[in-house]
Amino acid sequence: MNKMGKWLGLGVLTFMPLWVMAEDEHLLRKQILDDAKMAQVEEMAREVVAGGFNAGDGYGEVWIRDYNTFIELAMEVMPDEAIRENLNTFFHFQGKTGDIVDGFIDIRKADLDNVGGYKYRLSETEKRFAAHKNTVETDHETSLIQAIYKYVKRSGNRAYLQTTVAGKTVLERMEWALEYLMNEKYNTQYGLLIGATTADWGDVQPEHPWGVEIDENTHLAIDIYDNAMMVLALNNYLELIDDANKKARWTKVRDELKANIRKYLWDEEHEKYIPHIYLNGSPFSAKLDENRIYYQGGTTIAILAGLHSADEIKVANQKMLENQRLAHAQTIGVTMYPTYPAGSFQGVSMYPYGYQNGGDWTWFGGRMIQALVANGLVEEAYAEIQPMLQRILVNKGFYEWYTPGGEPQGSGTFRGEAGVLFTAIEMLRDWAEQDSLPLEKADDSLVLFTFGQSNSANHGQGRYQPRHTQYNYFEGKLYPASDPLIGATGEGGSVWTRVGDKLVEAGMAKQVTLVPIGVGGVRIGAWAKGDELYGKLVRTVEQMKQDGIKPDYILWHQGETDNILNTSTEEYVRLFETIREVFRSRGIDAPIVIAQVSYHPNCLDEDNGKSETIRQAQKQLADKYEDIYLGPDTDRLDKVWQRADGIHFSEPGQELHAEMWRDALKAIR
Repeated sequence: MNKMGKWLGLGVLTFMPLWVMAEDEHLLRKQILDDAKMAQVEEMAREVVAGGFNAGDGYGEVWIRDYNTFIELAMEVMPDEAIRENLNTFFHFQGKTGDIVDGFIDIRKADLDNVGGYKYRLSETEKRFAAHKNTVETDHETSLIQAIYKYVKRSGNRAYLQTTVAGKTVLERMEWALEYLMNEKYNTQYGLLIGATTADWGDVQPEHPWGVEIDENTHLAIDIYDNAMMVLALNNYLELIDDANKKARWTKVRDELKANIRKYLWDEEHEKYIPHIYLNGSPFSAKLDENRIYYQGGTTIAILAGLHSADEIKVANQKMLENQRLAHAQTIGVTMYPTYPAGSFQGVSMYPYGYQNGGDWTWFGGRMIQALVANGLVEEAYAEIQPMLQRILVNKGFYEWYTPGGEPQGSGTFRGEAGVLFTAIEMLRDWAEQDSLPLEKADDSLVLFTFGQSNSANHGQGRYQPRHTQYNYFEGKLYPASDPLIGATGEGGSVWTRVGDKLVEAGMAKQVTLVPIGVGGVRIGAWAKGDELYGKLVRTVEQMKQDGIKPDYILWHQGETDNILNTSTEEYVRLFETIREVFRSRGIDAPIVIAQVSYHPNCLDEDNGKSETIRQAQKQLADKYEDIYLGPDTDRLDKVWQRADGIHFSEPGQELHAEMWRDALKAIR
């Protein structure tokens, strides 16, 4: 099974022509693989989670419902022993009936004598920490089971399940936690788990200013979040166990929960979950029509738990987008719409669109992105993750939640947010990399390394599909080559796929591998040492060397922007010499072929749009170095019919451009 096999269970829309689907999918794959925001946020997420296991700056605790959402990222940046030790610590504090604590903290930081604060639990087998349990929420046990599943699946360390913690194996303790939920949190009338009344997935109840402990004022209720978390945990647990009797027992429990969720919580008419089934009355005003409220977090977990059909998932996503619009929120992470009215919760942070009462949480929005990818709605997932990524870059951090206006709130190093986005990005990339090929396929290829500005990228007219075998190398992976090429900017046509076909047809190659990294609109200095694209150039070259991909030709097409900027001949030569050195200093001696290019319609008043200064620099480089050759003179392609918009080549222009490259390479050969 490929990497996405565990996530994708839905087919593509069969009413679309196959060639349209293939072209659209290719473009989406390119957009995902080329996305610089995803790469930047992923790197930021790694740095944040490498800083610790607590929820974020300002928090001393390691909380299981948070840890469950960033354990996969933690495994990338933290020692395996530390990952397991955290999981085991929760078991050291497991209660006498199997319950799991909410979180633990260094005992030196715990205020054990604070009346009215947390009621700390101590452990004889783990004395370094103190722990506490928020009894309002019913997701601690299920969060731990899910976290263990993620650890085992990602590490492959099934032996961990037989590890003994304080006299019981991990598997035994997992089942004990499930037993606790069935014995103490299971309502026999409805066949579902109970908890206190909260706002969707929230962990504060309305009857108290703090509201984290069930007492005589609590209004017990059944909601979708707790029960979907249980179904998801049971899905995970059943995948980890081998005992046939246990499998049969817990499968029956899970299936009954699923049936009862649909029977009692799902509102078929309105295609949503009712917020609560109350067991001892509602804490809210009788005037409140609570069933109007759409719980987005609980719905997300229900989708991840496999409780919905493909059509229902699409409807849910549309409702979330509509709720985002109505709430004037930035993302689908808004917890609910509409919110509970002012004064519904005693907690001062629970005002409308505040905190868990309608705040915008990527912590859950990111999980909806995961759910969309897992169910084949990749285009939607990619579009809807964009504002989440953007605000992280703008605010330079991972904040707990955001107001409708986008103001960040809470810790700026919220690891739960970093974790869910890391996993969502990983899932998007896994989908995009599905059609990657073994690197060995490129062994008999003529390899063309191509870069420069837009006419070396994908900004031309007419997407071209190669007739002959061509590959597209990008960041250590090989893909079938097709316009637009992965690695270069733009979503139009490229000259290089056309060049590849012409080289094969001329008998100069059996097959071609393209390494395109061109970027539209850039000056030569951007690629030079110390500037913005130099790192991209170096990383690509070094990755190629590592993978044994050796270029036969290095093709440079750039000069239009430097015509506008009036770059001097001397400066152009000096800058390109630093580019040349990237290859030569790493033992790559392939011929560098520089096109004669400077034409830009903004410069028509001077030499018909051309720059003799830039052209002279390109010629001087070829004269100065034996390993640099002059390539095609594309300044000659200056007719209206050869340029689609005055700058970028039309389809006929692309054909002529490709023929010129073929002839130039034939002459060098």
